[in-house]
Amino acid sequence: MGSFIGKPIARIDAEDKVTGKGHYAADIKVKDCLWIKLVRSPIPHGIIKSINTSELKNKPGVFCFTGQDIKVNSFGNIIKDQPILAHDKVRFYGEPVVLVAAPTKKEAEFWAGRVYIEYESLPVMDDPMVALKNEVKIHDQGNLLQKFNFDKRDVNKGFGSSHLTLKDEFEVPMVDHAYLETEAGVSYWDGDVLNVIAGTQNPFHDRNEIARCFDISPDRIRVKAPLVGGGFGGKDGNTVQLYLALVTIKTGKPAKLVFDREESLLTTYKRHPARVVTKMGFGKHGRILAFESEIYFDTGAYAALGPAVLGLGVEHSTGPYEIANVKIDAYLVYTNKPPASAMRGFGAPQTLFATETLINRAAELLEIDPIQIRLLNSLEKGKEASLGQVMEHSVGIKEALKKLGNSDFWRKRKQEADPLVGYGMASGWLSCGLGVGIKDDAKVEIRRSDDKYIIKVGCVDIGQGNYTGFAQLAASELQVDMDKIELVTADTLGTHDCGTTAASRTTYIVGNALLNAIKDYRKQEEKGIAQPVGIGQAVFPESKLTHLGIGLPHMMYTFIAQAAKVRIDPYTGEIKLLYIFGVTEAGKVLNPLSLSGQIEGGIAMNAGYCLMEQMRIKDGIPLERDLSKYLIPTSMDLCNMETATVDAYENSGPFGIKGAAEVSTVAIAPAITAAVAGITGKVITKLPISRHNIVEACMEGYSS
Repeated sequence: MGSFIGKPIARIDAEDKVTGKGHYAADIKVKDCLWIKLVRSPIPHGIIKSINTSELKNKPGVFCFTGQDIKVNSFGNIIKDQPILAHDKVRFYGEPVVLVAAPTKKEAEFWAGRVYIEYESLPVMDDPMVALKNEVKIHDQGNLLQKFNFDKRDVNKGFGSSHLTLKDEFEVPMVDHAYLETEAGVSYWDGDVLNVIAGTQNPFHDRNEIARCFDISPDRIRVKAPLVGGGFGGKDGNTVQLYLALVTIKTGKPAKLVFDREESLLTTYKRHPARVVTKMGFGKHGRILAFESEIYFDTGAYAALGPAVLGLGVEHSTGPYEIANVKIDAYLVYTNKPPASAMRGFGAPQTLFATETLINRAAELLEIDPIQIRLLNSLEKGKEASLGQVMEHSVGIKEALKKLGNSDFWRKRKQEADPLVGYGMASGWLSCGLGVGIKDDAKVEIRRSDDKYIIKVGCVDIGQGNYTGFAQLAASELQVDMDKIELVTADTLGTHDCGTTAASRTTYIVGNALLNAIKDYRKQEEKGIAQPVGIGQAVFPESKLTHLGIGLPHMMYTFIAQAAKVRIDPYTGEIKLLYIFGVTEAGKVLNPLSLSGQIEGGIAMNAGYCLMEQMRIKDGIPLERDLSKYLIPTSMDLCNMETATVDAYENSGPFGIKGAAEVSTVAIAPAITAAVAGITGKVITKLPISRHNIVEACMEGYSS
C-alpha cells in the first residue's frame, strides 16, 4: 500500500488489449443483427433531385431509410447544421444520403448499390478564400460560419517601436486522425431501453443527440463505450451512433455498422486546414512588442467542433509569451470538404507553427539563442497572457526551456560538424478544460462491495490511460492496493456524466470529483452508515474575464519545449529524424510511464503532420483513399525520443496534477522545420515539407 502517485504503473487494461481478450466496438457480436451500409454522395456539392429505392421494396429483411424517416434530421456538437441523411442537397463527397440495412454485410452492400440518386451539380468551393468571395452558398446563411476579432492595446504603436518586424504567410494541410480502430458500433433493444455501444468520446452527449433526433426520453437510451482504439478528437461527435439508433428504432432489430478504412478517410472528421498570416515586432534584444495575425480555418461542409477549434487556434496563436500589443482577426469558413472538427491540439498546431517559425527567424536575425529569446518573453504566474487573462495556475514554461537548454542533447549541437545535420527547437502551450461559459464538471460515485471499492466514472479512456490514472488516485487516497479498485466506466445507465474525453481535462476534473467522492464516503462511514455511497462532484475553474467566444479564454495550461535533430539528403530531399528531446510541465506527474507514452505518441502524430501527412482535395474529391496513399509515420520514420518533465505542482488539481495528453502535438513541427531551415537556409512556411523544395534549396547552396 501507500501512494501510487508518480509511479510508472502499467495500464490496467493492457493485458486485455495485448491478448485480445478486450472487446472493441467492431468485435461485439449481436445475434440476428442488421448490417448497415450508407449510400454516399458521389459528388461534393449538389441538389438531390430524386431518390429511387424501388428495387429494395418488398425484399425480405432489407430496409431502406432517407432523411424523411427521421423526426429531427440534424446534429452537431455546437451548431445543429449537419443532417443525419442529406435530404435536399449534399455538401461534401461521401456525405450519407440513404441508409440500407440487411441481414448480412454482403447483402447490405449489394442492395445499397441498387439505390439510384439523381443530383444536380453545384459549383465546388474547396478553397476558403474562394468560398468567402463566391456568391454560391454552401449553407443558406453563407460561407462564413464565424469570425473573431480581438484587439489588445495598440498594435500599431508596438510595431512602430520595433527594431525588427517579420511577416509571412503559412499554410497547413487537412489531415486524418488515422486511429487503428475505425468508427464502429452496435445497437439493440433491451426491453424498452435502446442500447448503443460505440467507439465514442462522450456517451452522454450521444444519448442526448439520439433522444433529440428520435424524440425518445433519455431514460430509455443507454450508450456505452467499450475499449476505444484511439480517438484524438475524431470520435467526439456522431460517427455511427445515430445511424445505429435509426435502424433499431425503426425496425426493432439489432444493428451493426463498421466503417472501412476508405469511408473513415474520405468522410469523417479531420484536422482543420488553415492559412495564417502572422506579423511580429521585436525589440533590439528580442522582446516581442507586437503581434498581429489573420487566421483562416477551413471547417469543411459542417461546423462540428469548428467554432471551438478556431477559438483555441486564436487563443494559442501568440504562444506562451507575454505580449503587450495583440491584434487577431480569425475566420471559420465552410467549404465542400469533409467536416473538420477536434483533433489532438485543437487548433494550436496550426497557429503555433507560424508564431514559432517567426520567433526562430527573429532569433537568427538578432543573433540571440532561440531558447534565450523565448525565456525573455515567456509567461510566469501572475502575468497577462494573449487574451488578457492572468496566469493564476502553475506556469512552467521557463523551467521547461531551461531544462532543454541545459540538456546534453541541446549543448552538443555546437559541436556538430556535418553540414547536412541540423538542430531546431520550439515551445508551446495548450489549455486544459473546456473554457469559460461551457459546462465543465464531473460526478463520481464510490461504494464498497466485499473487499473492493467500486468506482463509477462516466468518461471514456480513448487510449491515453486515464482509467489507470483514476485507479492510482483512488488507491492512493484510500490507502489500498490498486487491485482493490474496480472501475465502472462510460455507461449512461451505470455511471454519472463526467463530460467528454477531450481538452486535456479528464484526469484533472474527474480526479477532483473522485477525491471528493472518497471524502463523502468517509464522512458516511464516520456517521456509522451501514453501506455508504460516496458522491463527489467537481467543476473546472473558469477565467474571470468577460466571455470572449466559445470557451475563451481558459485559465489553466500545460507547457512544453521540444527540440529535434535531423539530417537531410540533398539529392532526394528526404528528412531523417535523428533524435527528439522534449520537456513538459503538467503539474505533478501522476504516471511517468503514461506521460512519456503520450508525449512520444503526440510527437509521432505531428512529425507526420510536418513531414508527410496531407489529404489533398481536387475539385472537391479527396485524392488519398487508403493508407497506401495517405502516409503516416512508421517506426522506420521515427527516431529515439527523450522526454523529461518539470517538477511542478498545480494546487487546484488532484495531488497537484494537470492534463497533459495533447500538448505534445503543438511544437514539434516548428522544431523540425527550424532544424531543416538551419541546414538549407530556407524558411519553411508550408506543411508538409516539400522534398522538392529542399533539393532546390540545396542546389542553390551548392551553386552559390
